[in-house]
Amino acid sequence: MKGEKAKQGVQETENLKAEQIAIKKIHIVGSGAIGSLLAGAAEKQTMPYALYPRSLVSQVDKSGFQKTSLKQHNSEQPKTETPTLYSQNDDEKYDNGTLTPYFVEWIDGSEYPVTQISSTKPHLSDNDILVLPLKVHHLKDALIQWLPFLGGNTPVVLLHNGMGGYEIAKSILPPSQPLLLATTSHGAMKRTETQAIYTGEGATQIGIAPHLLSHEHSAMPEWVKSVCHTLHALLPPVNYQADIMQALWAKLAINVVINPLTALNNITNSHIAGEQFANERKTLCEEFAQVANACGQCFDAIEIEQQVIKVASLTGNNYSSMHQDVLHHRQTEIEAINGYIVKMAQKKGIEVPLNTLLTKQITARLT
Repeated sequence: MKGEKAKQGVQETENLKAEQIAIKKIHIVGSGAIGSLLAGAAEKQTMPYALYPRSLVSQVDKSGFQKTSLKQHNSEQPKTETPTLYSQNDDEKYDNGTLTPYFVEWIDGSEYPVTQISSTKPHLSDNDILVLPLKVHHLKDALIQWLPFLGGNTPVVLLHNGMGGYEIAKSILPPSQPLLLATTSHGAMKRTETQAIYTGEGATQIGIAPHLLSHEHSAMPEWVKSVCHTLHALLPPVNYQADIMQALWAKLAINVVINPLTALNNITNSHIAGEQFANERKTLCEEFAQVANACGQCFDAIEIEQQVIKVASLTGNNYSSMHQDVLHHRQTEIEAINGYIVKMAQKKGIEVPLNTLLTKQITARLT
């Protein structure tokens, strides 16, 4: 990625060792792969946390996986999707109304039981953190459900693949609600219904939602320092990005290529780095760069393709979340990834035929 804008952010990690606002508890919504990983990390680091189901359906309480009724909260039925590599959807597996206890296996083989699972939403204070590692199409309902429980200064962290989550959150949360956008390259997957695995170390990029940025004060606010410090202690490294949107676009560039191609061809990530997909890889990177640059970003198609090859090679044995969603006939993130490129291209009057085709093909797999 060329230009000074592309260089910003990765050089913007600030010193977080100053006195911090004490964080009381991390509240994680959704027990998908990344949600489970965060909960397992909290167990490992003995940090106060609670893990909640994505929906309002009660499952268990933190005192001992107590059974609760499914016939409550507007009679909403439980979801049946299962989480997979890099996904942020729920793993809501019911057994007579309860969620089976499970473990998170760390890279070194050690296991940590996820025990602090709660079906009761508490009122959050300014010193709590609400983290939403959910797919974009699940964010609206989750935010609406949690809105009455948020304090006026409770930090909210969005952590998902693709784009569009920020716009959803901005339309639901009060304008002054502390909001951070994040993306992670940590790898996680569910091996079974009762076991999640930390498959690969990565890093998390995080930054203040654009509408909250102050052009008058460049110093990082104390609440942001506290959240970054806490999340870094939970699952390092966490890097603060002055321009988080550039980081999100950079992650989107990778997903635009790897996710649909692995899903449609039933392959692991490593194949995307090969000559077999050279033409598709090149075209997708060119379409992405054209649209991203029209939207005010600064990307070079050749550099994007090089990064795609690097990521595909480093995560070679992994299956993308979209691959797993298609395999298990679940709703995918295609609209937040390639579909987002198609949507932005239409607004800018740009033709993106391959992104359009892949979006239609993935959508057709689930109809």
